[in-house]
Amino acid sequence: MGLGRFIGVLFCAAALTVSAVCEASRWSRQELPELHVDRTSLLNPPQFRGQQQDEDSEGMETLCGIECQSSLPPVDLTEQERILGYETMHENGTRTHSDISLQGFNKTHPPTGRTRRRRQVYGADGRFVISDSHFVTNYPFSAAVRLSTGCSGVLVSPKHVLTSARCIHDGQDYLDGARKLRVGVLQLKTKRRRLGGRRGGRRRAGRGKKMEEDGEEQPTEEDDEKNSIDGDVARIGGGRRRGRKSERRDGRKSPNRIRRSAEPKKLPVFRWTRVRKLQIPQGWIHNESSNVSPDYDYALLELRRPVKQKHMELGVAPLATPLARIHFSGFDSDKSLQDGGGNEKVVYRFCSVAKESDDLMYQHCDAQRGATGAGVYVRLKRDGGGGKGKWQRRVIGVFSGHRWVEVEGGELRDFNVAVRITPAKYAQICHWIRGDQSLCKEI
Repeated sequence: MGLGRFIGVLFCAAALTVSAVCEASRWSRQELPELHVDRTSLLNPPQFRGQQQDEDSEGMETLCGIECQSSLPPVDLTEQERILGYETMHENGTRTHSDISLQGFNKTHPPTGRTRRRRQVYGADGRFVISDSHFVTNYPFSAAVRLSTGCSGVLVSPKHVLTSARCIHDGQDYLDGARKLRVGVLQLKTKRRRLGGRRGGRRRAGRGKKMEEDGEEQPTEEDDEKNSIDGDVARIGGGRRRGRKSERRDGRKSPNRIRRSAEPKKLPVFRWTRVRKLQIPQGWIHNESSNVSPDYDYALLELRRPVKQKHMELGVAPLATPLARIHFSGFDSDKSLQDGGGNEKVVYRFCSVAKESDDLMYQHCDAQRGATGAGVYVRLKRDGGGGKGKWQRRVIGVFSGHRWVEVEGGELRDFNVAVRITPAKYAQICHWIRGDQSLCKEI
């Protein structure tokens, strides 16, 4: 996609967003329930026997839809405290469970069941591949990260990534890939191509991977070639390369061969960081007395070291106003969007919400495997008084994937589902990030 066309699409999306929230939707201050850790107990080490959902079984899970949920009894305080208890696993395999208590918790509001204008399911693909190096390494697209388990995530602090619980845990045990989980962040890296050799300075293959101080594997120069982006055109493993004319110190033009090989170029490449610890809510974990709940399909990862990318703030979407349009970016794994080396392309999309409940958002945003765990965000104005205020993006949910949903009359319909961040979930995630409940009393 050309740069001019892509900018036009962004302006179009922004215009649609503004028109959709012209009902004075805005971020407003909300008081949160206070979450206190009552007891932390040591658990047995994980066995890492969790099974990652394969392509054949993905989407076969059936959800109790909005009409079904309306017949369920409301969640009381005791059950909410049980669900928001959480498990922590450290990088050395130590695992603990924390029991929590809530103060100022209100019972969930009845599901709204509002229906929005929906788009066709599996119609024209509405995704946009972010190929330009300026966009892909700058906010908001740079907040999207890739997990070594094949999922996506979103930076919510310099050291924390919010993602889907199913990316690391199947409800009974951790996936094998969670044993040495890593997070990849796209950053620009200046590479000088080798002098001499064939015209164009082709790199030699088979070089070993460079190891950083903490032992993470970095892409080889061959991987850098596959990740390279030339202007607004995504380069897939080579092809034509644009070059600038260069001059020698004596003013004479350099030979074309040397001009191409010596030209420095900034390439977006993954910088991988290991995860220090990860946390998941008890509501996701299956045991003898409860089943795994899709309402709590989220997890927080703490990185070993902070990253430089700007993160996206957490938020709670106003319940009084319907969600008109949501956005998220991730690393979809369908082969048509790969560059031959994996999921190196950031894919952005936006769409309307078809149905929503207190805990889930049902929509038809085009997505494929690999986008699971991406941060779902909206763009609203902050309270500024007098109708003024700055626009701000905040993460209000986590993309969970395709599911069959039971609707009125028992009919099953397919939706792409996202888990919604509620005030109680926000208090829990804020506690995970900051570790101090006094900093998590309001948004």
